[in-house]
Amino acid sequence: MNRFHKIQTALLLTASACLLFSACAKSGKNVSSANRVVIHNLSDFESLNPFNSTDANSTYAEEQIFDRLIHINPKTLEYNIPWLAEAMPEESADHMTFDFKIRKDIKWADGKPLTGDDVIFSLKALKNPLNTSSAQKRTYVDYIHSAEFIDGDHFRVRFKMAKPYFLVMQARFGDVFYILPKHIFDPKGLTDQYSWDDIASIVEKPKPVELDSAKIATLHFNPIMQEFATEFTATETGRTKQYLQGSGPYKFDEWVTQQYVRFVKNPNYVNHWGPLGEAHPDTLIYKTISDWNSAVTALKSHDMDVIGQLQAPYYVKIDTGAKTQLQKTSFFLPQYTFLGFNQKNPIFRDPKVRLALAYLVDRKTMIDKILYGLAKPTQSPTFFGRPEFNGDLPEIPFDPNRAKALLDSLGWRDSDGDGILDKVIDGKKTAFKFTFLVNAGNETRKRILLVVAESMRKVGISAEVSATEWSIYLSRMRDHQFDAHFGAWISDPYETDNYQLYHSSQATNRGSNYDSYTSPRADRLMEQIRAEPDIAKRLPMQRELQRIFYEDQTECFLWVPENSAAYTDRFDNVSWNAYRPGYDPAYWSIRGAAGVAQVNQ
Repeated sequence: MNRFHKIQTALLLTASACLLFSACAKSGKNVSSANRVVIHNLSDFESLNPFNSTDANSTYAEEQIFDRLIHINPKTLEYNIPWLAEAMPEESADHMTFDFKIRKDIKWADGKPLTGDDVIFSLKALKNPLNTSSAQKRTYVDYIHSAEFIDGDHFRVRFKMAKPYFLVMQARFGDVFYILPKHIFDPKGLTDQYSWDDIASIVEKPKPVELDSAKIATLHFNPIMQEFATEFTATETGRTKQYLQGSGPYKFDEWVTQQYVRFVKNPNYVNHWGPLGEAHPDTLIYKTISDWNSAVTALKSHDMDVIGQLQAPYYVKIDTGAKTQLQKTSFFLPQYTFLGFNQKNPIFRDPKVRLALAYLVDRKTMIDKILYGLAKPTQSPTFFGRPEFNGDLPEIPFDPNRAKALLDSLGWRDSDGDGILDKVIDGKKTAFKFTFLVNAGNETRKRILLVVAESMRKVGISAEVSATEWSIYLSRMRDHQFDAHFGAWISDPYETDNYQLYHSSQATNRGSNYDSYTSPRADRLMEQIRAEPDIAKRLPMQRELQRIFYEDQTECFLWVPENSAAYTDRFDNVSWNAYRPGYDPAYWSIRGAAGVAQVNQ
């Protein structure tokens, strides 16, 4: 399950941005027929290099520039549509090889042809273990050993597995594995100078290597791998025209920091897929407005077309009756929110302590009062609509008395009368005092944390709330430089693979196991699930894994929020589905558009 953070950060809309996008808000202004879509972002993208970014909104935008070998059908949610490939791959009986034929008429945005050389390069780039920026996505291709031409044909590629993987079609060929242009990202041919065995010597060991900087310094590896990783992670690879040229319907045009990112039609785009491959707008503009009131005002005044993830307090206040040119919708996506506790911090080491903290979270009241009922409680990271979801896990009630009694039984008492519980841990008196980290601009999350912190204060726990800018928040998560945090993950609509988030190997090398959860029992089960091809055997394993997470209180799972969205009523074929982010602005056709790009309105 490939999961990415939902962007939530804070910056102010500038006057120059208003001028670019259509003269700042005027009351009663008519909707535009300009052939463009203006999409809300709460913060800047992290990067548009699809192997180095991890936030959700970057992923949604990257899909407009770069393509994959196969594609999801948004109606059936099956990964069964050949995209850059001519057909679905030929799979060996032992699930260890996959043979693809690459389409011969696909071009990059600069007009050069896409070939199997780009496919092989892309895998080598993603699998390079010295690129710590791609650690989260590399998890899904580590089981692919190599890719090579079949009989020397540069349009036929064979993937060889190091070990089988139950989500190979969805998570690898259909999700994280974008195809990038080799001539742009590797003009010196560095990836030709390191081999699949060079990669395997690090990533295919019986026990994964923990690749922090100190460990890397002790390894013997092909130095070209480090040279390529350094060049591939340069900032410009994720935000400049030089690099952001794919085979998708749009190409990158301009990025003005903290204001907007603009894509324009790719003149060399080839559509083999009919309606699924259509891209109607000439221009996509991702507009950064970090203040929610300003974002909703921009929508109402038609300076913005769609807010795809709208916080509940603002969603309920949009009156589509009074504003007849606005529409809104709300639906469930496979996502969940949680409170994460850094288990490297001795305060949170004991799962019973984490259970006590879970008793201090009044989920029902917060869903009713803060989220306006637009959420469903959960005890699991698996989406409740999935067959593998374990619905037998009892809901953890809000019970401060039980929390206090449990903490007391664990030796947490106020020994010095200062109102804060304390305990001797590792020979040192330790106060139960910590700070929740939250991304700035997300006032709903901050409000929730303040309610939780007050519940904790009443039993003798001091919890502060600190907001920080999104890029800093992400960096601190990856480096485990926090006590606790409010988090959320959004998934693709296929069977859950918890390895990326909860396997102990992912707690190092800037992986996604931010809370440093470690359980040999859970590790073994996650590894067995990945290697089991029979879904009937996997289902009980998946449910048992969720029970382990529940017993360990891996995280304090909160709820599955409804995905709330609002948009201007100027499109003829609006559609929503369960594939993140729930819509594709490229599919939407603008009512009355002249068919010519109109950016400066």
